[in-house]
Amino acid sequence: MLTHTLSPDRDPLGAMLTDYMDGQSDAFVRVDSSLLEMSEMTGDIMFRNQEEMNDLETVALSLCQGKILDVGAGSGCHSLALQAIGHDVTAMDISPGCLRVMERRGVEKRLFNSLFRLKEDRFNTLLMLMNGIGICGTIEGLNFFLQHIRGILAHGGQVLADSTDLSARYTNLALVPGQEEDYYGETEFTMAYEDIRGEPFEWLYIDYATLAFYAEFHGWRCEQVLKRSDGKFLARIY
Repeated sequence: MLTHTLSPDRDPLGAMLTDYMDGQSDAFVRVDSSLLEMSEMTGDIMFRNQEEMNDLETVALSLCQGKILDVGAGSGCHSLALQAIGHDVTAMDISPGCLRVMERRGVEKRLFNSLFRLKEDRFNTLLMLMNGIGICGTIEGLNFFLQHIRGILAHGGQVLADSTDLSARYTNLALVPGQEEDYYGETEFTMAYEDIRGEPFEWLYIDYATLAFYAEFHGWRCEQVLKRSDGKFLARIY
């Protein structure tokens, strides 16, 4: 789980977004995975506007209500879209560079923290996009998350999160050497930008059936709001 904030010297995403905002239009972060072949994370993608967002993002934004926490907000694109139509939204990230970029872009409410260290506030909506449920890292981390959010969500609150069922793309994930007993969506990432290399961190890609099973085990309702043929889906936990 991503439980701590980053230092500037281990913040490749924040450094990349800063350079992109300062005019380096070809800036990108390299992403290495222990399991998957990953594409580069470009500044263009991270700074997309609402018209450039995909269908899962558009639907998720339309379902947001009340006091909203945008978890892992990055450049703040989702927060800016919500802010523009009058929503009360707080953008949270563990990256100091991302927080500075969001301030420059006009995101009004910003929080430098990890979701797993948050205890005081009560939100009506937790928004977790760009495979946002992945911050749980592992199935064990997902179980912790489903318990932890009881202290963060207001009564009647909801989580809107997207993920990807990797079995829709890869047929041999269960046969990866040394991982036969692990859930196939558990992986480890490392990000790098120029000479800045981040710490390795766990990331979770979960299928909807497994997500719903654990959500219901912890007393939550879970529904699949939108599903795509490539394995991506949007879920609502409430």
